[in-house]
Amino acid sequence: MLLLGITGSIMAFEPELDRLLHANLSYVTPVGRALSLAEIGESVNREFPGEPVVAFLPSTSTRFPTQVILSRGIVSVNQYSGEILGVRARGRSFLGFVRALHTRLALGDVGRNILRWSAVALMLSLASGLYLWWPAKPVRIRARWWSAGCVFDLHNAVGIWSLLPMLALAITGIVIGFEDQAAALIDKLTHASPARTDQILTRPSSQPGSTQITPDEAVAFATAQLPGAVPYRIQMPRFGGTYVVALENSRDRVTGERNSIGIDPWSGNVLTMNLSGGLTSRERLMAVNEAIHTGTIAGVPGRVIASLVSVVLPVQFLSGVMIWMRRRKNARLQR
Repeated sequence: MLLLGITGSIMAFEPELDRLLHANLSYVTPVGRALSLAEIGESVNREFPGEPVVAFLPSTSTRFPTQVILSRGIVSVNQYSGEILGVRARGRSFLGFVRALHTRLALGDVGRNILRWSAVALMLSLASGLYLWWPAKPVRIRARWWSAGCVFDLHNAVGIWSLLPMLALAITGIVIGFEDQAAALIDKLTHASPARTDQILTRPSSQPGSTQITPDEAVAFATAQLPGAVPYRIQMPRFGGTYVVALENSRDRVTGERNSIGIDPWSGNVLTMNLSGGLTSRERLMAVNEAIHTGTIAGVPGRVIASLVSVVLPVQFLSGVMIWMRRRKNARLQR
């Protein structure tokens, strides 16, 4: 529980912290026209000859660089000059370790099982804490600071004021931990099919000797299908046979990133289309659950609340341990 609280408070602002920790790879100064994805790809190929581009991660702001995924890692590129800012190994970072701790204690399936039952224990702890709080109903700190009574009041006051958001984190965490079981239950209750199938619109064409369309043209064909959406990942046809353009609809905080369109690399025809509007009931409910857990359902204010509530968990843990140790000491003295 202590680790869940500490790592959860960090992950609430993972993108911002990542840019802070890697400032030299995270910011550019807009100067003139931004290069096309094809031109950026050429700059990367000159720097790393022989390494094919796996995917492009276009810049979502004029201040952020475009990123290019290679087998060696993620390359940050100044989209205005083509300058290579640096390379990062995928997942090998402080925040990557924090995420591994939060989701599986960095121990694989064993850690994941420990955490899923820790979420259950947290909910039971909140219920029993409410039961113990109810007779006296303390809601503020009355004792002198750093006294034994202060720790007791702190535990009770912080616990009751944060009860509902902590309960939301616990319940949504349980659903995430037991995702397979929750998905099966939702499918059973809604009488839905277990999974959404790709909406195949046409078959890919094969034109040996022809020139493939550029990633910029693939993006243009994809965004025409979903006006107003912003592309945030373009997977190259070498890895899967088609361009796959992932798009974000900023008007939808919950499922806005769950749009992908497959583009024929020869003709530019739309091959597959998976839009957030076509999500199954289970997929939509699971997305809402995750958005509540991370706070993204309410934007930046929601993420702030999620981070603060995550900080509360270590406070409750440590103050609870201090109360327990004091009571054990008093019990020994009374014998």
